[in-house]
Amino acid sequence: MKVQSPEPKGGIICFDSKTNTLLNSYTISSGLNPSGFIFSWSDENGKIVGTASTYEAKLPGKYILKTTSKATGCSSFPIAVEVLPSEPATISYALSEDFADNPILTIEATGVGGDYEYQLDSGPYQDSPVFQNIESGSHTVTVRDKNGCGISTTKILVVNYPKYFTPNGDGVNDTWNISPLKDQTNSVIHIYDRYGKVLTQIYPSGQGWDGSYFGKNMPSTDYWFTVNYIEDGISKEFKSHFALKR
Repeated sequence: MKVQSPEPKGGIICFDSKTNTLLNSYTISSGLNPSGFIFSWSDENGKIVGTASTYEAKLPGKYILKTTSKATGCSSFPIAVEVLPSEPATISYALSEDFADNPILTIEATGVGGDYEYQLDSGPYQDSPVFQNIESGSHTVTVRDKNGCGISTTKILVVNYPKYFTPNGDGVNDTWNISPLKDQTNSVIHIYDRYGKVLTQIYPSGQGWDGSYFGKNMPSTDYWFTVNYIEDGISKEFKSHFALKR
């Protein structure tokens, strides 16, 4: 007579497919009292891999459990369970063009079996890999595996510029600069009036422009600029304008 044993449950192991490294195993439980049964665990090729009431799976795949009652000698039907892999994400991303009005970040997370969620800086995790209206500056992207197989992080730089500044001495927006580029020591900014006259040359790592020209305060109006900087190893130049408000 065949005796049907309780059905064990499959699960997830954390397995780094790039290095074939086990991060976390998964223990399959038979659900039976070990004192009353003989256990046989085999892999999908029929090889016996364990004889205890539980089996610690260290590789993804299908495992078959067969039990025999010590009291009656009756064996169960073979029961198959599947252990699936998951792993921390490998992160890449696409960012809208520098100086975009609405910077959009799209994260691509790849990994065998991974089920991922996404976080920007210390904000909440979300299922969508898209973030919009990102502030200018340095940010941390975190991708977390919902299966519990770890997190991955990367840094991104969103480059934008202030659309205006107010050099009135109140300590708020008194100077104009493109501070996200402050770590690029070779980056340089030229500021012009509307006739193309160069008013000053500044550096993102410096204090910025205070709205004056040879000690004389410039009037409230629009001013133009060019900035030379490096992105992904490529030299670039960007031109636009901003407002001085007094």
